[in-house]
Amino acid sequence: LNTNGLDAKLVFLVSTGLKEITHFPSMNVTWLDLSHNEIATMKTGCFANLTLLQVLDLSHNRLKSESLNPDVFAGHYSTNEYMPLSKLRVLRLGANDLHSLNPDLFEHLPALEELSLELNPFKVIDQQSEIAIASIERLVSLDLSYMELEDIPKYLFHTPRGLRYLNLTGNLLQEVPAALSYATALAWLSLDENPISSIVVGTEFPSLKQLTFLSLSYMSQLKVIGRGAFSGLESLQEVHITNNPHLTYLHGHAFVRNDTDNPERLDWPPVKRLYLHNNNISYLDAQLLVQWDTMDVIDIRANPWTCDCTNRWVLLSLLPIIERTTPAILNNIDCKSPSQMAGLSMVDLEHKQTHLRCPDEAGNNPSNDGALLMGLLIGVLLAIPLTAAIWCVYKRGCFGLFGSGTPAAYSRAFYSRTTLNEEF
Repeated sequence: LNTNGLDAKLVFLVSTGLKEITHFPSMNVTWLDLSHNEIATMKTGCFANLTLLQVLDLSHNRLKSESLNPDVFAGHYSTNEYMPLSKLRVLRLGANDLHSLNPDLFEHLPALEELSLELNPFKVIDQQSEIAIASIERLVSLDLSYMELEDIPKYLFHTPRGLRYLNLTGNLLQEVPAALSYATALAWLSLDENPISSIVVGTEFPSLKQLTFLSLSYMSQLKVIGRGAFSGLESLQEVHITNNPHLTYLHGHAFVRNDTDNPERLDWPPVKRLYLHNNNISYLDAQLLVQWDTMDVIDIRANPWTCDCTNRWVLLSLLPIIERTTPAILNNIDCKSPSQMAGLSMVDLEHKQTHLRCPDEAGNNPSNDGALLMGLLIGVLLAIPLTAAIWCVYKRGCFGLFGSGTPAAYSRAFYSRTTLNEEF
């Protein structure tokens, strides 16, 4: 204690059974954690004495929309001076029972930069909630994960132009939200665990020139990532497309875009870390990216790779790069087809300098030809003497043993005509 009240910077009242917040005394606290309690009500101005408060965690409580009103966050007020909670930057409201927000909820929080609403059963961001979120002019980070959202309002990100981190994991979005086109400063985006089935022309990502991180993982419905899906993401550095059990098609031009100054020239984003493990991909196009040899991480494990000429570049070029940069993730890169190569390690094939071949026009794999040609060769080698023997038998009559069955014929078989020069 001191003359100004409690001298504490960090206060953690986690899992203490609190049900109501009335008023805090004057404290120098900058971080207040009230998570994992049973808080259902909070009095007007209950945080007013915490003028230095920067982080407030109210997650995992029993707050309802009706009990969360703007005056809860009001600071000291008089007819001469208005003092909001001017330093509060982070507000965590996740895992409560909120389904909507008061449109003026954040009017007393002018410095708010980070808002977490995850695990609240919103289902839809209504007009009131849209106004509340859009009013946070300094918003940098927004967590809307696991809120059962089927759509994002088109203009939700129009006002908070500085938004850089957006978490939309675990919702019910069926396509890339068009609202992202207004989040022009976005640098980090997660769409994990959403039922998006395809990202193709017409549903591709909008132009997000500052986006460096993208995650599209654990998406049970995702099957196709088509041409130009990521062409508007010219600054991507880290991409996670993992654990998508039905993703079979990743277009070779998913990342490529036409250069702004020279439309005939193609450009790719400067991806340094690419994670593609645990999908259902059989082929990987060498033109998907062009800077493979300068990348830090390339993870292609646990995919059903087809080991034919189309993936020959993976053996010759890509695996040596992975072995040089991140040898710990070389395991579980195995062939699924053709059948005679199923289960073989692509790394072992690379070490043995195996030559991968493609099926012929009839769909037959030439890798089967070795045994077939050997069988044919053996057959030919055996057929030559056998044919000669049969011909000999035919011409010589096998000494007459298989000739006419008459006594005269039998006698002639052993009779040799005397030549004119024969001496007796």
